[in-house]
Amino acid sequence: MSRYLISGVSRGIGRSLARALVAAGHEVFGLARSDASLRSARGELGLSGGAAAELGQPAVIAEALAPLFSELVDAGGLDGLVHAAGVIHYGAVRDTGAEELAEQLTVNVTAVAELSRLALPALRQRGGALVFVNSGSGLVSRSELAGYSASKFAVRALADALRQEEPGLRVTSLYPGPTATDMQRALRHSQSLPYREGDYLRPETVAGVISSILQLPADGVITELSLRPTGR
Repeated sequence: MSRYLISGVSRGIGRSLARALVAAGHEVFGLARSDASLRSARGELGLSGGAAAELGQPAVIAEALAPLFSELVDAGGLDGLVHAAGVIHYGAVRDTGAEELAEQLTVNVTAVAELSRLALPALRQRGGALVFVNSGSGLVSRSELAGYSASKFAVRALADALRQEEPGLRVTSLYPGPTATDMQRALRHSQSLPYREGDYLRPETVAGVISSILQLPADGVITELSLRPTGR
């Protein structure tokens, strides 16, 4: 049995991944934005534990999560940390205010860096893996998504640097294409475009890929992987 920590566990890809890992007999801890979301996820998914933290306020993350990371170290460490939480705002550069840009950079980059830093002691204990759920927008900057793309390019840089700094850990950047989640639904709505679930990757498909990455034998690492909906 392996032990994993997933951010964004209350919905989308994070939720699907937690469900799959628990079903496979692993010990799964979750990070959610609120105590209510965490309680709901624990009850539905059978999580072993977790913590709540507002990722938009990275200055308080360390204090909020200290008990959890202490627990994980005492338990013998982590086999993997998956960064599945994130936010997105649609809009051209000319229409993107400082507040929207700051939120995307804070949640998608600064909080991810802080969570990674805090998890390092537990990950080092088991030679664990970090999976950064990036986006196709982290490879190609897209019109009307400049702020989001900027944050995802930054996460790519963070993962690349961490891979060099922590040679005992396995660091993967995963670039899924459009996925049928609440985020994708909200994005299509903001673009005044129809949302057709069948046009996108299923969260379960992305979760399956992440599960395979996490359980890769220790002698290899997938550094980068792009995943796209069939036919797109």
